[in-house]
Amino acid sequence: MTQTQCAGPRAVDDDLRVIVDSHARRLDGLEDDVDTLKSGQSAMMERLISIEAQGQERERNRAAQAQDTRNALTALTQQLAEHTGAQKRQNQLAEDSLRRWRKLAVITGLLCTLGSALGSTVLSHQDIARTLWGQWLHLRAPWVPPVREAPHAGA
Repeated sequence: MTQTQCAGPRAVDDDLRVIVDSHARRLDGLEDDVDTLKSGQSAMMERLISIEAQGQERERNRAAQAQDTRNALTALTQQLAEHTGAQKRQNQLAEDSLRRWRKLAVITGLLCTLGSALGSTVLSHQDIARTLWGQWLHLRAPWVPPVREAPHAGA
């Protein structure tokens, strides 16, 4: 046998060993890549969970703020209703008072009108006027001219 013939099976073994070694290195590289991907996937999952938790927290905060806003609006509506009711009541009381004053003014005006009509009628009558001015007030009647005494001729 020649050397090439004897070296043939060893050469094939050596070639196979090189191939297996290269495949082993590639497998080691792939395992490292898979480990890297797994750790990256793990980090992404943690990040995704963190983002989801933040989103849920924001949603809870928004819901709480919306509830606070609803409560504030309800309280404001109640205050406005109370204030409006109080103003309506004050307006009603003011209108009632104004009506009473108007009635009193009308009654007073009617009494004054009747009194002045009666007074002018009664006081324009001469007998009553003479009695009022002369006997009760001891004054001269305003429509009678003053009497002048004539100068004495003989003294």
